[in-house]
Amino acid sequence: MTHFTTLTEAMQDLQGRGYTEEFAPEKDHIKVTTKDDVRYGSDEFKVDEFHRFEGTSDPGDEMTLYAISCNNGVKGLFVSPQGTYSNEVSPELMAKFNLSDRAEVNTDGAVQPLTPTS
Repeated sequence: MTHFTTLTEAMQDLQGRGYTEEFAPEKDHIKVTTKDDVRYGSDEFKVDEFHRFEGTSDPGDEMTLYAISCNNGVKGLFVSPQGTYSNEVSPELMAKFNLSDRAEVNTDGAVQPLTPTS
């Protein structure tokens, strides 16, 4: 798997591979951010791969990018600042993003520092 130097670079690559929707977590499901009525429960999607980025000096810059496929073929991205959503969603939904013990998820997205843009 490619190791990206910036979050933007990773997002552009994944969008080119068909991950075109943007997802956000909400209680016990993820929702498509551009469509108020489109939601997927934890049993309706899977995480295909992820890429984690760390800030060079500010831990607040830590981000994880998830590539998600839904059972109906919809594919998209979810960008999560580290720990931001942990108190806002159900434990079942958070468990979908715990990838340490899932062989089917491409976890080669090693931690890479974010490259400052000028």
